[in-house]
Amino acid sequence: MTIATGINIFSVYRELGEDYFGTLEKVADAGYVNIELVGFNMKTFTRYIDEIPMESARDKFKELGLKAVSVHEGTAPGQELISHDWDTIMKYYAGLECENIVLPSVWIKDREDTLRTAEQMNSVGKKMKEGGFQFYLHNHAHEFKKIGDQTLFDLLLQNTDPSYVKFEIDLAWVMRAGIDPIAVLEKLGDRCDIVHQKDLSKNLAGQLNIMEAMQQGGDEALEPFEVYRKYIGPGDFVDLGTGIFDFAAAYEQIRAMGHIRYALVENEGESDDKIGSIRNDLIVLQKYV
Repeated sequence: MTIATGINIFSVYRELGEDYFGTLEKVADAGYVNIELVGFNMKTFTRYIDEIPMESARDKFKELGLKAVSVHEGTAPGQELISHDWDTIMKYYAGLECENIVLPSVWIKDREDTLRTAEQMNSVGKKMKEGGFQFYLHNHAHEFKKIGDQTLFDLLLQNTDPSYVKFEIDLAWVMRAGIDPIAVLEKLGDRCDIVHQKDLSKNLAGQLNIMEAMQQGGDEALEPFEVYRKYIGPGDFVDLGTGIFDFAAAYEQIRAMGHIRYALVENEGESDDKIGSIRNDLIVLQKYV
């Protein structure tokens, strides 16, 4: 299977908050065709679907030759998944022919949280499948916290229905949990067909494995938000090809697996020229897919 490249436009969330369509023009000019949308304006903390008419977005994407392959849409921390207005979200993205809706994260910290979340993910995933969508979960690192001999991610995997729930694996966040991302992709098989691609600095603020750092620091009871505030530095993410991620080895194995459809740049690094950074990210990623 050919792997298509693209970008999660959270990479340029500051620019989007200032000028949504102008930023999309720059993304298209940087060479991108496939984009993963984001639901929230991080400047105003409002929803883009409330700010931008679907028809305006649809027409602009067509003008720029952009394809919305997926979107990150989710709940606020503490809000139940099943209470979210998924019907309105599906109606909006159906108009954009965007068929994949990705939950950006689940803020789980123990077995009870995880099993309740898995049940709600199944319910939302079923609703989306009936509406013509595929539901995904995007990971960070905290989902790989160990409970006994399993991780919370294992529990999610075991307790969600493959017919309703897929996974969008962020390869760098898996590494930050001290786990080989290729092993996770092998375990998931065709339940994962989209990956996020970051790169990690050669000079991290702390240790690579933040799960281990939490244990050593006695912080295993920390809320997930607090874990990232404490253990992730602002310079930990860098432009693709300038950090420690082994692109050649990883994508040789990913191509051999044959079930990944999209590899999406997600550049969370600091940059004086973010558009220049994502332009170079695409060049790097295209060398390996």
